[in-house]
Amino acid sequence: MAGGTTLHELFERGVRAAGKDRTAVITDRVRLSYGQLDTRAARLARHLTETAEIGPGDLVAVRTLRAPDVVVAVLAVLRTGAAFTVVSPSGREPAELADARAVISHRVHSGRLTSTLARPLILLDGDSAAIDARPDTPLDAPSGTDAALLFTAGTTGAPRAVPVPHARLTAAYAAWSEVFRLGTDDRVLVTAAPDTAAFTAALVRVLGAGATLVLGAGEPYTVADTDPVTAGFLTSAPGGPQDGLRLLVVGGERIRLADHVALERRLTPGTRLIGLYGPAEVAGCGTWFETAQLTGPVREPAGHAYLGRPFTGVTVELRGKRIWLTPPDGGDAIPTGDQGRRDGEGPLEFLGRTADRFKVGGRTVDPYRVEAALVTHPAIRDVLVAPGASAGDRPVAHVVPEPGYVPDEPLVRAHLAKTVHSAETPAVVVRIAALPRTAAGRLDRGALTRPVATRPGPRPGRVVSSGKGAPLTREETLRTVAAPAMLIALVLSISLTNVLWPGSTDLSIVPDPWAWYFRGLYIAEHLAFVAGVGFLIAGRTLMPRDAAPGWLTTLAHLAIVYLLASWWPQDNFYRLAAKQDWERQAALVYAFNIPLMLAAAVVACWAWWVGTHERERD
Repeated sequence: MAGGTTLHELFERGVRAAGKDRTAVITDRVRLSYGQLDTRAARLARHLTETAEIGPGDLVAVRTLRAPDVVVAVLAVLRTGAAFTVVSPSGREPAELADARAVISHRVHSGRLTSTLARPLILLDGDSAAIDARPDTPLDAPSGTDAALLFTAGTTGAPRAVPVPHARLTAAYAAWSEVFRLGTDDRVLVTAAPDTAAFTAALVRVLGAGATLVLGAGEPYTVADTDPVTAGFLTSAPGGPQDGLRLLVVGGERIRLADHVALERRLTPGTRLIGLYGPAEVAGCGTWFETAQLTGPVREPAGHAYLGRPFTGVTVELRGKRIWLTPPDGGDAIPTGDQGRRDGEGPLEFLGRTADRFKVGGRTVDPYRVEAALVTHPAIRDVLVAPGASAGDRPVAHVVPEPGYVPDEPLVRAHLAKTVHSAETPAVVVRIAALPRTAAGRLDRGALTRPVATRPGPRPGRVVSSGKGAPLTREETLRTVAAPAMLIALVLSISLTNVLWPGSTDLSIVPDPWAWYFRGLYIAEHLAFVAGVGFLIAGRTLMPRDAAPGWLTTLAHLAIVYLLASWWPQDNFYRLAAKQDWERQAALVYAFNIPLMLAAAVVACWAWWVGTHERERD
């Protein structure tokens, strides 16, 4: 690639800085010096070009999770001028791998590879003799534009493929170097799985600096690059953090300020703690946070999570509350899907993910806002708020309690009473031991188990009750109250028609098939009346709560009831009225038709109000 440094050239500089004899990769079973890593990568690169004709612009899939082999394969692919992507050998194949010109894997995984993946297949163990026989002389191959194909974390859907150019990764390395200041004497513990964007970013940081990549437990390290859960484990282990630790980098998921401060207190004086934020689209190089960035004390630190300041070359834009990041190599701003705010010169604060929001009765619920309020209670260590069992049900709070506490629904409701809307208050509290997380350490809301039913808390004006003081759910109201009433209404409307309006349904003088058309009309009138009775009883619970003023929703409720139920009496009155009986005809028009028009107008006004104000909330 002309005009700039490629990722391969960056790694070569790291090799020269470290020297051939310094350890490059270390695991529980394997140690590779920079010289050995360079030789193995050179031979595999030769094998790729001579066997699979890999070159600039191609994509090579590395389908294994054996970390030392992943490192060798990545460096080899880059030497050919191609781009790499690392994927797990288990699970479904990403559609993007259909474009791969070759696959690097191990014999044990070859049976899982399907015909949708391009061939040839290079097996690092099965083809080891042929690979070792290749010369280790450097290739003189130009590089394509892209260095890697990374995948998003997939916390809000299926993981998405993101092509990442050389310029972005090398610019990210320069930005990371200013903050982390890694050197050849550093030994960096990396806990991310090799098929994650976090591992690729850590690989660039470590090998670009000529440092040692530590991938095994029990090995000494000076820097730990990990996720929040592992960071807590490393700092709370017996004996405290490992001796010699000078920097703890925590990425993969935001950390609440209270947790950040708690981690800091476990570290020895002088050890830095940095929170890292950046999606795959910016190669993981977005913002970084240290408590020194705060401009003053923060009230209730458990309720705040900071993303910090942008790395050099990165620009943060807030469009409304939505966060957009400009990649470190420049270009167009990229939406992150997250929301945030920034006060003056202070650090960027995280305000939740847009995709996590959901509807309750026409109102948009931001779960992060509720979570931020709940974790300020001393009985609650952490919490995730999720939708209820059915659409429209109030939220469910999945709570990790502090030892010795048993958070319940009254406690949650009381704590949130002054901070969030009643529709956002969780109706059910589920106590769990720990929040579910993905392999990359990210919160996994999709792994939460929803309760079978979600009972809303008490609401003023609700009269439907189970008789035990607990309000009925929507389904219970329909099943236990509305359904029997509708059945009674159907029986009464059929049996009383000729009692209230004698002769109104007499079709003895109407020839077929017209008589059957009228019978169909009578059936429709009965069903509409029955539906009106059902909606009168249960309809208010079916309509969006708090989406419009209560009086307007009540009018709309009654208007819908009238639109459904009035056809049965109206049509029977009309059939008994003579065409020339103008007095009765006028009375019927004003008693039925005019109210029908007014009812339709009320429903239209209510629908307009709900739609307009819902767009404003979004």
